[in-house]
Amino acid sequence: MKARSLVLVVVIVVVMAVAIVPVWSALSGTLFPSSSANVKFPEYNPYASGGTWYKGQLHSHSTRSDGELGPSDVVARYASFGYKFIAISDHHTVTKIKGSGVLVLGQEYGKGSTESGLEYKPHMNGINISSAPSEDLPQQRRIDSITSQGGIVVLNHPTTFMFSYSLKDLKELRNYTAMEIYNGYSDGFLSGDAISLWDDILSTGRMVWGTAGDDAHSAATYDKGWIEVRLSGMLTTANVINAIKRGSFYSTQGPSVDDLRFNGTTFTVVSPDADCISFYGRDGKLLETVNGGYANYTVKGSEGYVRAEVSADGLKAWSQPVFVGTNSTTMTGSSVLDVGSLYVARSSEPVWD
Repeated sequence: MKARSLVLVVVIVVVMAVAIVPVWSALSGTLFPSSSANVKFPEYNPYASGGTWYKGQLHSHSTRSDGELGPSDVVARYASFGYKFIAISDHHTVTKIKGSGVLVLGQEYGKGSTESGLEYKPHMNGINISSAPSEDLPQQRRIDSITSQGGIVVLNHPTTFMFSYSLKDLKELRNYTAMEIYNGYSDGFLSGDAISLWDDILSTGRMVWGTAGDDAHSAATYDKGWIEVRLSGMLTTANVINAIKRGSFYSTQGPSVDDLRFNGTTFTVVSPDADCISFYGRDGKLLETVNGGYANYTVKGSEGYVRAEVSADGLKAWSQPVFVGTNSTTMTGSSVLDVGSLYVARSSEPVWD
């Protein structure tokens, strides 16, 4: 008898939960507004400039730190996968490469890249720099050291167990360009949900771009995640760095994107590989999903930002967010926010032949 009563109680609780959850979901947005409800979003279109897509890697390792391949072999392996530019981001040191078939970012100026961070602490990549910042410096001072050298900062594997950044960290740190939203090396059970963390920081109105990278250590960990940068000029370190700063790229595990464009009211995504294309806005809210490889999303006015996610055979590609302002159905300009001074090579920097 007691068992029957217990079962009855359980059934009643389940039925009440099923009935209450939809009602609560509908009311909660009104009773408890989202964390971004009062955020003033900027207006900015990272895809205002056209051009050609170039495949690139921002996170790899050689025998200069804990990689399996020597620097020249790293370059050769990426060349075999069709990469046009790479960063060799060895730990604690700047790896520099002279002339190669693949552009190693910074090589024109005697520069390179590094991954900065102590073991079991948050890591960051400094790309296009001359010297690695001291590991003993606080995170912000390391960022400042990198940017003072004309470099850009990517916060690495931000949700991976024992190496993670908190949302508080992302809010407090300044002058980093991007965070990794996919890391091929740490992908798995302990990698966390970097996409949700990305939406969290975007929903504060901060312009933080999302990158995908291999974090390649062994030959088997190459070509798992990369970026495709759109350039209207020549393939040079300066042009690549400027494009990344502008957000003129997309990140991918494999699916390709032919076009990303925003005309002030409609965000268009074209991907020949796509099974479907989804659009997300503030607080990671799913706005719309379109089957197939061509999708348009028309701004409604309250999204804050709109980013696209391409799904194909279980793999993903991610656009950068288009910031559409606050309660506006159209943008007043294609690029009305200063995203930081663009990289200009200083005449004092050495140039290698």
